[in-house]
Amino acid sequence: MAKTSRPRIPKPFRIPRPMGSQSDATRLGWLRPDVLSIVAGALLAAVTPFERFDYLARGLTASALADDAPSTQVLLVTAAPDALRDGLCARSLPGLLERGRARGALLVPPADAFCGDGAAAAVPVARMPPELLRLSAGEVVGFASPAGDARAADLGALGVTAAPWVLKKAPQSVPAVSLSALAEGQVPATTLEGRVAVIGVGSGGVAPQEVATSALPPAKGVAAVLGGLLDGGRRASAPTWVASAFVLLAGGFVWLARRRYGSVVATTAVFLASFALALGQSLLAARAEASLLPLPSTLFGLAVAFAGVMITRGLGVQRAVGRAAELLQRAALFRMQGVHALPDEEFWPRMARLAQQAHPADLVLIAELPPGSFHLRFWNDRANGESLVAERRHDVRRPPYSSEQGVPAIRVARRFLTRQDMPAVVVPLIAFGEIEGYVFFCGAVAESTFAREPERAENVGRELALLLRRKRLARTAEQGGGLPAAGEAKGSHEPADHLVEGARVALDDLQVFGSMLRSAPVGLLYADAFGDVRFVAPEFARWLRAREVAVPPESASAALPPGSLTLGDVLGATATDSAAVSLSSVMASDGGIELSVAAPEPAVLSLRPLRRESDGSSWIAGYVAALIPVKPAASPSANVRPLAARDATDPLCAFQLADLVTDAVASAARATGRAVRLEPIRGATHALGHRGELAQALEGFLTDVASRGLPGHGPVVSVREASQGVQLSILDVGFGLGLPESALQRVLTAPGAAPAGLEPLGRLILAVEDSHGHAELRTNDGWGITLTVTLLRAHPRVATAVQESGKPAAPQQNVIAIGRASPK
Repeated sequence: MAKTSRPRIPKPFRIPRPMGSQSDATRLGWLRPDVLSIVAGALLAAVTPFERFDYLARGLTASALADDAPSTQVLLVTAAPDALRDGLCARSLPGLLERGRARGALLVPPADAFCGDGAAAAVPVARMPPELLRLSAGEVVGFASPAGDARAADLGALGVTAAPWVLKKAPQSVPAVSLSALAEGQVPATTLEGRVAVIGVGSGGVAPQEVATSALPPAKGVAAVLGGLLDGGRRASAPTWVASAFVLLAGGFVWLARRRYGSVVATTAVFLASFALALGQSLLAARAEASLLPLPSTLFGLAVAFAGVMITRGLGVQRAVGRAAELLQRAALFRMQGVHALPDEEFWPRMARLAQQAHPADLVLIAELPPGSFHLRFWNDRANGESLVAERRHDVRRPPYSSEQGVPAIRVARRFLTRQDMPAVVVPLIAFGEIEGYVFFCGAVAESTFAREPERAENVGRELALLLRRKRLARTAEQGGGLPAAGEAKGSHEPADHLVEGARVALDDLQVFGSMLRSAPVGLLYADAFGDVRFVAPEFARWLRAREVAVPPESASAALPPGSLTLGDVLGATATDSAAVSLSSVMASDGGIELSVAAPEPAVLSLRPLRRESDGSSWIAGYVAALIPVKPAASPSANVRPLAARDATDPLCAFQLADLVTDAVASAARATGRAVRLEPIRGATHALGHRGELAQALEGFLTDVASRGLPGHGPVVSVREASQGVQLSILDVGFGLGLPESALQRVLTAPGAAPAGLEPLGRLILAVEDSHGHAELRTNDGWGITLTVTLLRAHPRVATAVQESGKPAAPQQNVIAIGRASPK
């Protein structure tokens, strides 16, 4: 199977994989206050801090689930106080139990004092000790263990065993008769068959159907509990882990609801969890023995978990809001990127100032074209500009805003202003085929500049149009999303809307600063999209003051307010050292410009635009400048060997770079067997240099790059005429170099000591420098490296030398004959 290798991306452009590594903070991310509060609630539910209330809740649960089915194991026998005093119980009870073949009798105080101990009875008769009764809220809910009682055996025979909680019988479901009715034969004795007779005190003289309710406590409670116990109603506490597991699950549910849907849904989730706890307790208690939960402790643990989730989340939100408010307060002075949030009274004058910096003019007017309209609204940098315009129709479909055919184009308009003698250069601001507005450069200086450099007005108009389009689209999206538009009253919307909008603007500012830090070599000055300097370092401020540029003293190392210092002022400070440079040249250059300054110290001023891209469009979001000191060249040391003399066979001469490159490309293709692409050559490409050395070094470099690159992705070579000279560009799309940018920059700095694998590149750079040219490397966003070589342009002289014989002499080496010489 053939192996394929992936292109190696230079290290500065490699992006780490999102899940490639995991820090300790990420591994311990679950140790957060809200998660710890859920765990704490589960532990509290396990230790049951409210044990007394838990006991009461279990008793109430057992009482609420009383069984309504008639009991077949217990019979409640009530005796009136008069009958007990007459000794009716002591005389008739043993015989009744024997004749009725009862299971036994349980004497409940105070009836046990009148019925005897039952020693002569043939069936077990036992007294119910009060200390064996387990009470909850004044009602009997179960029995304690009778192991320590003297009559434990008799009680056990009657079914009285240790049962903390019992699902008792309802009072009306326990059969009840009076002792007098049994003794007088009104009720047959067979009613006692197989049952435990619970003897208690009751009211006399009541109807038979009311005998059960007439029994005095605790007789009817003992009968109900004993009936439930004999029918399988024994209940006990659930394991402690059940309550803890419930709190963990419910707390996790509340945490998830709070995180995804907010506080209202989380509160609803708590109520649902509490309802589920009550419903689950009822269902479990009706079917399982060990099923009674500690409800108060469980609810308390759930409350702790809920409070922890809500409070910690609320504190986190409050802290985030506080930090965001602090960030917005600190960024209020900057407000760099949110151009769409500026009110019109501030936005349009700043646009006019920006246009005046980029194009010379005595007066600059800028006109807004509202959406869905054909009529302009004028502004300038001082006030509304309507009064300065003599043409009142303002219809963009008519001259001078459009041509006679209705096509918008840059043109010079006469008698457009109230001052009839002042011409105006009309520049339509068109972005993606849509007119966003117009800018008017007024005055004779604007007209002369347009006649001399028409592309300057075009470049300025394009950048202004993209800025206006950015403002219009952002304003439309903002209004569609329900956020306040610029100029609206702040009280008409919620504070959260303003906070969200401010946070988005702050994020845009941070992105712009990130671009600045990545693009600037030193990063000492930043100006916003309007050309207003917003940040200047102390060193840059000292240099500006030395050049007699006014810089606010209180903002030498902080943000500057808009309008206090402009890029035009910074560029004007360099006019004494080099030719005057305007902001339009900076707008037109993608890589920026570099200016040499001599005072107070030699330095290089680098200025470049910061561009942002979105939805297929690109616009200038700001400018960054760097002041780079230039160190004077040091005298050569004693251990430095001078360069060897140039071979006389390869002198400095004029030649066609196109022919040299064509031969080198063909030789490299034959040597490697791989394609080396040569773009169409533009221009005459007459260069000055050492032809032999350049040809040898170029052929070796192309052969090395083509042999190490990916198959089918050889280098791409192009030759063209440029303003700086004759340029040779070699794009390595196959990553034949395969080294990070730091190693490539080292070759540029010291080509004679190139790292291993880059010796051909070093030899080519040495050959270029020997020919008085220069080379530079540029990475193309991690997908290829471009080597650009610039050589001096040669201007061949056309001349004809005549020998003594009258024949034309042979042309010199640096002379190229054009056409055919006419005979004399």
